[in-house]
Amino acid sequence: MSAAFWSEYHVLRLLKLSPFERAPRGGWRFGTRRISDCVADRLIASGRAEIVRDRLLLKREDRP
Repeated sequence: MSAAFWSEYHVLRLLKLSPFERAPRGGWRFGTRRISDCVADRLIASGRAEIVRDRLLLKREDRP
């Protein structure tokens, strides 16, 4: 399993719980967990996430 897949898998699981918020110094934050803009860009490009205001969310059809 590649590191990119592993990272996206965990981010998607966290996104099911709550959205990530844009961090003041760049990237995205879920509590103390941070992800880079690159990870968020890959999720958006693959159609699994979207940015609404300053939050990174699962796409509507993927939300429970």
